Amino acid sequence: MSVFVHTLLNHPAFWVLLAVLLFAFVGMVLVPLWERWRPSSFTRGQRGGDLAWWGLLPADEQEAVDLSVMDAAEEDAFQDWKATAEAAEEDKRRRAAERAAAINALFHP
Repeated sequence: MSVFVHTLLNHPAFWVLLAVLLFAFVGMVLVPLWERWRPSSFTRGQRGGDLAWWGLLPADEQEAVDLSVMDAAEEDAFQDWKATAEAAEEDKRRRAAERAAAINALFHP
């Protein structure tokens, strides 16, 4: 055995790296199989589901329902954005006031 191989096999980091790579390889094989056996999101078991009533509506009523739901979601997203922007602006004002107070404390004791 060469000196390099002997040194490599005796180094603990080699065994840690080998274990991580082996674990990753086993995960790459098992995770897709597990997902196929037990899907984590979409299942085809429910035919119709809770939206069976929607399929019975005429196309124009389906469009009206879709638009109302999308408008409500858009309004919620806008309100979330607006609240986030207001909070960021308030935080910016607060930090500016704190910085001004700190500067005043330094130069006007």
